[in-house]
Amino acid sequence: MICLALVAAILFAVQWVSPATLPKILPAVLVFLFLAAIALYFSYRSVSVRIRRLQVITERAAAGDFEVLERDHGHDELAELAGALNRALAGLGQTIHTLTDERNRSSAILGSMVEGVAVVAGDERILFCNWAFEQILELPEGSSQGRTLVEALRQADLIALVRQALPGAEEVTGEVEVGTVRRRNFSVTAAPVRAAGANGAVLVLHDITELRRLERVRRDFVANVSHEFKTPLTAIQGFAETLLNGALDDRANRKRFVEIIREHARRLARLTDDLLKLSRIEAGRLELEIRPVPVEALVNGCVETARLKAEAKGIEIHVETQKGAPPIRGDGVQLGEVLQNLLDNAVQYTPAGGRIEVISCANGQSVVFTVADTGIGVPEADLERIFERFYRVDAARSREAGGTGLGLSIARHIVEAHGGRVWVESAVGLGSRFHFSIPIAG
Repeated sequence: MICLALVAAILFAVQWVSPATLPKILPAVLVFLFLAAIALYFSYRSVSVRIRRLQVITERAAAGDFEVLERDHGHDELAELAGALNRALAGLGQTIHTLTDERNRSSAILGSMVEGVAVVAGDERILFCNWAFEQILELPEGSSQGRTLVEALRQADLIALVRQALPGAEEVTGEVEVGTVRRRNFSVTAAPVRAAGANGAVLVLHDITELRRLERVRRDFVANVSHEFKTPLTAIQGFAETLLNGALDDRANRKRFVEIIREHARRLARLTDDLLKLSRIEAGRLELEIRPVPVEALVNGCVETARLKAEAKGIEIHVETQKGAPPIRGDGVQLGEVLQNLLDNAVQYTPAGGRIEVISCANGQSVVFTVADTGIGVPEADLERIFERFYRVDAARSREAGGTGLGLSIARHIVEAHGGRVWVESAVGLGSRFHFSIPIAG
């Protein structure tokens, strides 16, 4: 700028120089103009390079690169502009870095949640959903974002809940059941969200399948216990009233009535004892005296106890114990209860003249016990439930024999507490084979 002002001043002054002196000063003027032109060229080039640097850095910032410029050592307006741009880039880069960290942290949190989470826009389009949401609704991974609820989901109840939340100011809660093969229950919360003047909703699905299962178990347990207690209590009450109403003087029947009352009282006592034991086991309060237990002694003791009932029905009991079988590690009393329960069931459900086999043999790190019979067998549909509380294949016959319906459930818990497992193979009319394994004493 200074060079341009000097050139203009010289050209203006030359107009007032006399023609006589012009030839004398013209060479000096031309030399000065030439040097001024060179100075102007280098000044323009320097300014152009500095402007180009500012242009490049703004283009990089637009592309997401917020690296600051090297410090401009000039003292003009361009230097001030470069400094201001550097400060803006530093602040913007820090802001972007902070937002990126928060986004990554939020994505990691949402991605690791077991609850399904989705963000739905006012037009019912899914803006975001985590991996759990797609897994819960059995959707292909990454297929939901950008689609509408109707396109992505096949859950009318879920869509209805979201539609209630979108225009409202309060969250909407409900419950849905999803799944085809394995049904699962989910608690749904749809909370309305208003951002930048637009409506939306955040959808959260929480798995309550286990809670609903436990509620059903509790209801079934209360119903089963009430039913099991009702029969003996009704009998006791009925025969007691009969005695009070004059049967005490009936020498022919009063003793029989009292024996019936005593038998039902014993059944109530057995049921109460089994319930208390099962409660202790499921609460983890089963006390086990772990020690080496000889297999042959365990089997022979239980067989001798069951043999009397078996002989009364003409049932043969055959024992096959592996010679030299190693002792097992467990509580002999509790394991004896397991084997005795299986033997009693075999005697109970095997017709007269049948056969029961008790087999024990080492198999790897465990000893497997098998109680096989030629009884009525168990239908295939009942095999998975045979170890549930109060579950009976033949309920009437089991109650008639005084069974509580808890024996197999208690047996399963005892075996599992010893680190073993119990299973059954059976077919209707062909008998059953109950197995359980117990680890060998180390």
